[in-house]
Amino acid sequence: MKKIEKDQLDDGVVYTYFQYFKESDLPIYLRVALEDFEPDILGFLQEMKFDELKENEVEVVFKDINSRPNTRLLTISEASTQVAKQIEMAQDSDRYGHESIIPKNGYSVYRYKNVGMMVYSLASREWQLGAFPDFGSPHFEVASRSIINRYLAWSLSAVGILGFWASPVEDGLVVLRQGEAKGEAVFVDLRNRFMYSLDGKRKMKRRFKFLKLDRNLKNRNLPMQTEELASFLSVHCAYFDYKGLSTAVRQMISAVAKESVGLIYPAESFVPRKEASN
Repeated sequence: MKKIEKDQLDDGVVYTYFQYFKESDLPIYLRVALEDFEPDILGFLQEMKFDELKENEVEVVFKDINSRPNTRLLTISEASTQVAKQIEMAQDSDRYGHESIIPKNGYSVYRYKNVGMMVYSLASREWQLGAFPDFGSPHFEVASRSIINRYLAWSLSAVGILGFWASPVEDGLVVLRQGEAKGEAVFVDLRNRFMYSLDGKRKMKRRFKFLKLDRNLKNRNLPMQTEELASFLSVHCAYFDYKGLSTAVRQMISAVAKESVGLIYPAESFVPRKEASN
């Protein structure tokens, strides 16, 4: 692989660089042309646990790109006129939801209607996201979270970390539909026993629990069999591909299901984070 230098990628644009959970040394980065976006984007990226890199730390990004195969760098910039038209244009896939993936020759195009478009390849270390200036603003919080969490789910799966639409609780996760989770995902590192979420990095307990909410269940929990838990986690996985879950992701889900506890839990007993803090 030809060595890549910072100046080659920046091309005269002023970028600010960020790393996902910098203290964990995960090779997952963003770079953003902040002047293209509203000020809200900075707080949004901090909420998503991307730590801004100082000028003397940026060289680490390119050291990783050149030496660590699973490094990912997503460039976020304002969508060009042509890309903006594609983001807004009505497509047949819209009837299935806001998100779609179109496979191309050697790469894929991910689109979240009216919000952004990402060009990526699991074989490449540099990806591109074109978005409108209000990306990351409160008005597009759910969509912006979803887009960044798709990026994280694809990138982190390469280092053995799985993402699920979920909300963290004391001894595990409440796994939800993407809409119910409001675009929030939690990432589970089974090998190193860590969990990454909007609440920060946390050590996973020995009997880590995945909770499935049931509106008809009252005052008790029901255990889930390993196969049932694996199926449930597959449906709620943040990894997304037009071919379905990759073999590696399916194998990781199977391992997680075998080493964790699945419980069906009364929906009325679950208090979402924001309600609990009020």
